[in-house]
Formats: sequence, structure tokens, C-alpha cells
Amino acid sequence: MRRQPSRAPERAPTIWARLAGQLADHAAQRGADRAALLDAAGLLAAPLDDPDARVPLEAFYALVERVVAAVADPHLGLDFAARFQPEQLDALGFLAMSSPNLGEALRRMLRYQQLWSEGERYTLEIRGGRAHVGFTPFGPDRPAHGQVAEMFAFDVLVNGGRMSGAPIQPAAVRFRHAPAGDPDEKARRLGAPVRFEAPETELVLPAEALGRPLPHANEALAAFLERQVGALAARLPGAAPSGQALADRVRALLAERLREGADLGALAARLRMSPRTLQRRLGDEGTSLQALLDEVRRGRAAALLGAGMAIGEVAYLLGYSEPSAFHRAFRRWTGETPEAFRARERGAAPR
Repeated sequence: MRRQPSRAPERAPTIWARLAGQLADHAAQRGADRAALLDAAGLLAAPLDDPDARVPLEAFYALVERVVAAVADPHLGLDFAARFQPEQLDALGFLAMSSPNLGEALRRMLRYQQLWSEGERYTLEIRGGRAHVGFTPFGPDRPAHGQVAEMFAFDVLVNGGRMSGAPIQPAAVRFRHAPAGDPDEKARRLGAPVRFEAPETELVLPAEALGRPLPHANEALAAFLERQVGALAARLPGAAPSGQALADRVRALLAERLREGADLGALAARLRMSPRTLQRRLGDEGTSLQALLDEVRRGRAAALLGAGMAIGEVAYLLGYSEPSAFHRAFRRWTGETPEAFRARERGAAPR
């Protein structure tokens, strides 16, 4: 089932220009016409070498799609992610490397995710002894989303394993998109079985992997770098004072109180703003309180059903008064019943 796109924000989200430049360089090394690709994506005149420059995220997606076609490689996202080095992200990359362990590095990267990409969303939740790392692209479904999701998976699993000194063996790798290219080849490169056309894109890791110490840990340096990164995030147009998107703060509050549902007044009070201001600012970020509640419920439902919890209990924990209401919502989200989803999960790779 296709994800319903939310209303576009008034200001189009951006991504670091250097990522577009590095992707164009990668394509050129494989024989593509760099200038033609950038021109087709509307990026030919963009200052891609400027470390502070940003370009529209949708233009980056267009570039991804044109590069895939130009080099005829359905595994482009994995190839490109293999080139990533933390230092390419400037202060943010060095902040991750100076963190005490892999979990703190990941949390810091997610805390300032809008620095490299404002419109995409990355999440980290610990449930039942496992770390669930999620990714949601920006806008209506398009081919670039699958490639970018695979970049995300490779960066966390393979590059994260390299940074921490040992491969990460996930419990599950799930993608919303259909496979392009050979699924077995993608699984080989990621080092784990992969499920496509899942309700959400997420990696499920053993929680103990987050405790791995990093070889360049330096908390004094990390504290200094975090101040620099926080200042950079605060200077982004439309940034929340904390450097965190309002939608992310609302998601976190909703996750704490699923049984109570989305009480607009209570949430607004927690965020120290009026209900009208909360609604308006969420609209500016291209979402709504109900959309965020559905999103949090959908992710939690998939986890609880996959863990074998009774459907009535899942409905209760998600704040539904009747299991039938949960059934209707789950079918709307995923196109299948909770029973069908759980049966399919039992036949998939172990959680």
C-alpha cells in the first residue's frame, strides 16, 4: 500500500549540497556525463563544493534517479554508500566518531539529522532488547526513495560496523520499497536477509551492538563539537530552538502516551505553545497531529504483532477502544489485516 503524502511544507526541505556533488562525482567515475546529470536535476549551477551550501532535497532525489539510469545500476545506493566516510559530514561526522560508543554516535547523528537532510526522518527506539532504527523519505513515493533507503541501511550496518570494529548482524532488515535488481545481491552486500515491501523501512539490531566502544572516543572533543553542530542546526531556516524538528518532538511525546491518544491541549502545554500554534507549525512541516499519531501507532503495531502479542492487547496498548477500530486502521495503513501481517511475519526472517 502506498504511503499517503502529507501536505508539502511552505519551504521546500534541503540537503547538504556536497552529497549531491559526491553522487555526481561517483557517476562520472563510472562513465556518466556529470554536467548533463546535474543539469537534468536542476543542479548544474549549484555550489556543490561549498561545505555550507544546501540544495533542494527533491533535486537530490531527481539526481539519484538520473544517475541510476545513466550507469544502469539498480544497486547504486549500496555502491554510493560504500564510499561514505564520517569525516565527509564535517563537524557532525567528527562528533559521531568522538562519541563513547556506537549508540551515542547514532543518537547524535539522529539528533541533528536535519543538518544533512531536513525532509527525511530517522528514528531510534529500544524495544524488547532490540534497537529499531527507522527511515522515512520525503514526499510521495518515487524510485529514489528505495535507493536512499538502501544507502541508509548500508551506512548503519556496514559503515557502522567498520566504525565500531566488527560487523553488525541485524535481526531484521525491512524496506517499504519493492526490490530493484537482485534481492540476493542486496542481502549479500548488507550481510543479512532482507524483506522488501514491508510496512516500514527499519533495521532491527541487537541492543548490545549500541554499546560497542568507538576507537576515537573523546568526550571533551565531543562536547565541543556538539556545541558547534547545535549552532549550525539552529541557523537552519525554520529550525526549532532545540535544533530538533517539532514533528520529531511530538512523535516522542506520542510514543510515551499512546494509551491516552493525541490530546492536542495536553501536547501543546507540554511543548509550551498554544494548540493553534502547534497545529500551524506541524502544518508548516507538512504533517498533522493525527498523521503523527497514525505513524507512531503503525510502527508500534508492527513491532507488537511481530512479537506475537494478542491483537486485542495490541489494540488496547495503542489506545483503541475496540479491536475492530484497530483492524480498520491497520488495513488502512498497510493494505492487510493484522492477522495476515502476523502470519507473514512468522514466515519471514527471524526477528
